Amino acid sequence: MFGTIGHAHVKPGHDGEIMALLDGWKKDIRPKIPGHVFELAGHSAADPNEMVFVALMQDEATYRALADLPEQDAFYRALITHIDGDIKWDDVNLDITMND
Repeated sequence: MFGTIGHAHVKPGHDGEIMALLDGWKKDIRPKIPGHVFELAGHSAADPNEMVFVALMQDEATYRALADLPEQDAFYRALITHIDGDIKWDDVNLDITMND
């Protein structure tokens, strides 16, 4: 799978807005992405003000196509209004195995 891991410092009191944006992403943007999608969002254990995002698509072409969607750009622009500073992004190519 190919995607990104993001690290961001959330503005104080903005967790709810970010979670609402992520819920909207799942409802409005996720259905437009073909194949498997792996997504996580949570807070750093070392810094509760740092949020960590993981989004993986079935392959790099799918990931790049998502990045080109106008809806994804609008989501990102809304997201950064709740972030202090820049988001640190690490694009990754990962093998995911789910075991019970």
